[in-house]
Amino acid sequence: MTVDPELINTLTRLGFSQYEAQAYIALVGRGALTGAEVGRGAGVPPSKIYETLGRLESKGAVLVNRSEPVRYSAVPHADLLAVARSRFDADVFAAKEKLDHLPVQEELGLVWSLRSRQTIVPAFARVTAGAERRIFAGIWDEEMDEIGPLLEQAAARGVDTHVAIYGKRTLVGPRTYDLSECGASARLRLSGRRLAVVVADDSETVVAEFGDRTPDQAVLTTNAVTCLLAVEYIKADVSGRLLINALSASEYQRLLATPDMRAILSPGAG
Repeated sequence: MTVDPELINTLTRLGFSQYEAQAYIALVGRGALTGAEVGRGAGVPPSKIYETLGRLESKGAVLVNRSEPVRYSAVPHADLLAVARSRFDADVFAAKEKLDHLPVQEELGLVWSLRSRQTIVPAFARVTAGAERRIFAGIWDEEMDEIGPLLEQAAARGVDTHVAIYGKRTLVGPRTYDLSECGASARLRLSGRRLAVVVADDSETVVAEFGDRTPDQAVLTTNAVTCLLAVEYIKADVSGRLLINALSASEYQRLLATPDMRAILSPGAG
């Protein structure tokens, strides 16, 4: 039997061992099977299959018919997962209740390094969810599916939310600024790297660098100087774009040709 490895991984994250996951999958949708039949279908060694089935019984994942021979059947997966969800939710609630009562000693101003999208996106979510008054953000189309809904939710609960968008996507709720042309030029200067920023209440910031060919990385901080710098970065990009929009095409070309503009936009300056 060919089994999706991700299904095995999912069941192990729910508390099954590798053999338990294989045995349970082998039983799903089948009639009552003997231990030997389960072992063959699951690829579990004969020396391990009955121990494995015993653990599955104790987990409430299999039913046992103690006839001769003993046969096993899977508890319907919908029922099994409903019980798992209930237990998980109860454990999460209990853990939160106890952790909420632990004393908190927070040292403000530290800068934390984050690696990988799997840790960066939850940081964006936490900072955005914690905002009470105001958010400044700058994001790209590539991150819009993950970060965009968080910003819409913040605006919906009354947070003054300003979002510079380096692309063509849109949001409903926040005050947005079209920086698609800035994004196109920045992508060229930075060789495909993208800088995404969220600042909540001028007091907590995530600054992330996502790349097509470079590792994703970010910093999370309550450092006041970094928060101010991130807000001013977004304001400068937006105000610069608004000023450029007010220029005629010929005036803009003359601006690009000035020594200062050529120096600041050269690839070596990025």
